Amino acid sequence: MIQHIDVHAVLQESVSGVYADLVTRPTGRVVRERIERAMATWQYPVTVARIDFTGVGCIDYSCADEIVAKLLRDRRTVVVLSGISDGHREAIEPVLAGHGLAALIERRDGGGELEALGAPEAAAALLDELVARRLAVRTPAGTIALTLA
Repeated sequence: MIQHIDVHAVLQESVSGVYADLVTRPTGRVVRERIERAMATWQYPVTVARIDFTGVGCIDYSCADEIVAKLLRDRRTVVVLSGISDGHREAIEPVLAGHGLAALIERRDGGGELEALGAPEAAAALLDELVARRLAVRTPAGTIALTLA
């Protein structure tokens, strides 16, 4: 089962006023804690958590570390990032690489294809694990796609 988390909505609930950017470590911490609380309440066995950044203007390194890196370190659920812009990627990728972590990014075209982001060794291991667990398949085109809807 895939569970969806809308980061923009979590940010709006976490910070007073209309706010679209993930900047400062305290903001990142509050957003991550809310995401963790939501994940703790899921009633069904969730295999994949889709963390959707659609609507988030920008994310700085401290929020990428506080939200993405910590969620990846502390979760048994596979985390797939969606709605990732080039700007988001520029902040997230070096943070993950610096921690030796990798994340999956769902491509924006909506075709369900995944791309690994972060430390190359961790990325390769993550993709191999997903295929071994039958959560994803290697397509004839050489890409990886989720098997869950």
